[in-house]
Amino acid sequence: MKRLSILLLMWAFVLVGFAQQQPSAEAQQWYKKGAWRQGWKVKPYDQMDVEVFYQQYQKHPAMYDSIFQWLRSIDPLKLEPGSGVVKWSHARANVQDLALRTPENTQWEQHHKAIDLQWVVTGSERLAVTRDTTILEPKNKYNPKKDVQNFKFKKAPTAEQYILLDSEPKKFRLKIAPKRINECLFCSFL
Repeated sequence: MKRLSILLLMWAFVLVGFAQQQPSAEAQQWYKKGAWRQGWKVKPYDQMDVEVFYQQYQKHPAMYDSIFQWLRSIDPLKLEPGSGVVKWSHARANVQDLALRTPENTQWEQHHKAIDLQWVVTGSERLAVTRDTTILEPKNKYNPKKDVQNFKFKKAPTAEQYILLDSEPKKFRLKIAPKRINECLFCSFL
């Protein structure tokens, strides 16, 4: 079974926390109002760190506005899979039609610069997030050109060492990139 997803890579620097910080009243009000979605009907997952997103949006409003406007305007099922389907000066949209993977045949990834906006349009995907880098070992060196480094399990992890987040087509997720190696790592599977 395959899934179709749209992955937007946005260029911005930010730190991420494993647990969400309590959003300020201003951030909470801005987030609930939802004007930042530019009329796009897909909603964010509850795990969104509202305060970090609010701070990033304030730093890069034109970037977020152009991306959400594009998402509102497309029919994702008519997009051809490929890298760089749309390119902005600050972001790139990739459309992926991938076979499902299992945790055993996937890899963890880390970005230092990019923010991933991930929307699984058809099918489903599970995302695992961890800050416990002791359970992982590098598969390769960090590639600054591609802004990615991959990792694999050293041994089978325990459930306390990561959290699982499931996808659905009516919601999107922002994976806000860590700036330092020990912040947070992601893998996608199933």
